[in-house]
Amino acid sequence: MPDIDILKQLFDKKILRIIDVFLQNKDKQFYLRELGRAANVSPATTYRIIGKLVKSEIIEEIKISKFKVYKIIISEKTRGLAKLLKEEVNPLEIFVEKTKIIDGIDSVILHGKKTSKSANILIIGDDNVSKKVDGVVMDIKQKHNFNIDFLILSDLQFRQMTKLGVYSGDKKILWKKE
Repeated sequence: MPDIDILKQLFDKKILRIIDVFLQNKDKQFYLRELGRAANVSPATTYRIIGKLVKSEIIEEIKISKFKVYKIIISEKTRGLAKLLKEEVNPLEIFVEKTKIIDGIDSVILHGKKTSKSANILIIGDDNVSKKVDGVVMDIKQKHNFNIDFLILSDLQFRQMTKLGVYSGDKKILWKKE
């Protein structure tokens, strides 16, 4: 997404890392050093950035006896910021990038419509790639909560089944070996 790249160039990367830590842990309160470690920013710089974010009403400072903790303020401002900084992840693109390098796969086809949570994929190639593809599918499921159901067919099987009307409907070639 080009917009996020422009933002990252315009704004201090350390500020963005600190904001990202808060956005990834909306319910958590952080001590200054803990926040700095999580964002990989020095304590002095974290302190300076925290001051700006508190003043901007993006995070709140909570005093507990002589200690201070910081937490993101959930508001229209921070929701807008989260939306602006969120990088869109396309699990199907990740799937294609990881499977196209597996020897024995000739093409990857989306069968039917992709939903926000799942997709059906036909893989044309050797059936001995099943375990490797399973690993990719499990990784995407864990990281992106996106389910990919796949079927591996030889080229001949795919052509015959298409001819019989078994795989009629929407099909989109996501990748084909050149």
